[in-house]
Amino acid sequence: MPHQISNRLGNSISFRPNLSTQLVNIPDARQGRTLIKRNCICFATGVAFLFLVPRLTFAQEANPSLPSSATKIDENILTRSTLTDDWAGARSLLAGYGFKFDPEFTQFYQGMFAGTGPSSFEYAGRFDGFIDVDSSKLGLWEGGGLHTHMEYRYGESDAFRGGAFLPVNTAEVLPLGASKEFVVTSIYLTQRFGELGSLLLGKINVVDLLAADPFFGGWGILRFMNVAFVAPPTGVLPPVIYGGIVTVKTPPVKWTFMAYDPNDRTREYWPKGLFSDGITFSLSASIAGKVAGRTTSFAVTGTYSTKAETNLSEVLLPDDLRTDKKKGFYCVSFQLNHFLYESTAHPGAGWGLFAKGGLTDGNPNPIQSFCTGGLGGKGLIPGREQDAFGVGYFYYKFSDDLQEAVRPFIEFRDEQGLEVFYNCALTSWLHLTADLQVIRPADPTRDNAVVAGIRTNIRF
Repeated sequence: MPHQISNRLGNSISFRPNLSTQLVNIPDARQGRTLIKRNCICFATGVAFLFLVPRLTFAQEANPSLPSSATKIDENILTRSTLTDDWAGARSLLAGYGFKFDPEFTQFYQGMFAGTGPSSFEYAGRFDGFIDVDSSKLGLWEGGGLHTHMEYRYGESDAFRGGAFLPVNTAEVLPLGASKEFVVTSIYLTQRFGELGSLLLGKINVVDLLAADPFFGGWGILRFMNVAFVAPPTGVLPPVIYGGIVTVKTPPVKWTFMAYDPNDRTREYWPKGLFSDGITFSLSASIAGKVAGRTTSFAVTGTYSTKAETNLSEVLLPDDLRTDKKKGFYCVSFQLNHFLYESTAHPGAGWGLFAKGGLTDGNPNPIQSFCTGGLGGKGLIPGREQDAFGVGYFYYKFSDDLQEAVRPFIEFRDEQGLEVFYNCALTSWLHLTADLQVIRPADPTRDNAVVAGIRTNIRF
């Protein structure tokens, strides 16, 4: 199977491949404009920080009850919550005024024990920086916030080992097209409206939205590594979007409405042509409660995009023989969480059963249906409440129309796999993960792949 077909289906969380073109590098002029914009963002952030610190210092001197920068340093490196501790009190001071900065560094060493293709183990890594600003603590307005996610990845690790269509190492695929490049993937505002709901608006890294999920999510640096668990592809949600999210609570149901541009906006900061290709809408309803005395939740989500895409049954036809593009595609999905064990002594620790699945139109959406889930959470071993673990299975059925259209030249099948990981918290700031995946790749000419890896994550 040509490698570009695998990349087309594998290089996007939304798996919205443009099968009529190949990925190309951004022209130098555009790169220059992007670099200038990015430098302006960094410069503006630095100026704001320099302005903020003396203001906070003067405010603290005027009011001794405010957070002090004279916090005692934790001299025991093993008991610190972060490697760099409290920055001589500066971290607590800034947090008291609503400014929180959490940098992380993750390293991977991954290879293939069995399967078709190179089996050598390769090294890669990434930096993540999360900035959260609370407007109420800054004395501005109640319920507001600014959130930013900065990313940088490096290394030559093969994320599509053994002919897999779904990346076996999400953290080395995202952010898209930005290897060895500093990218700000989230810059968005939030506003809470008491207990009623909230609004989120701006540039959003959609993997950030799964940060609080006990099983899925984790950016590939905390829990699973395969994209089927980190950010299960639906075919209608790009990795980075521009748009808005509204959440409204009408107990017992929580409603979430999303509206966003259908194109990936990873490397764009002031994008042109927003919504020029259409718009995507999503509506989700979720219910949380207790079943057999254990926390349980269920959610149903419907997503529809008005964007026009190539008819997958005509992807190999010359342009002059193709009909008009198909406009509109959808996905209906569900998610079920049920805890089997919850720790009363350590809130947040617990493990259970989790499942997610969906159905789509299958054309122009290249995904026909999918299901993924398993057993996982925290605190499997008594006394190790901060350790995380997961055993997961996924099955992705690709578009019947697409497979039939390319069959005279290329044959590929549905993909399924199993992943097992254990994340050991050596300290609060240092985590070591062992990961094993068994993949039946979409490429039928490839043998089943057994991919293993180790990962370290350091919180600064």
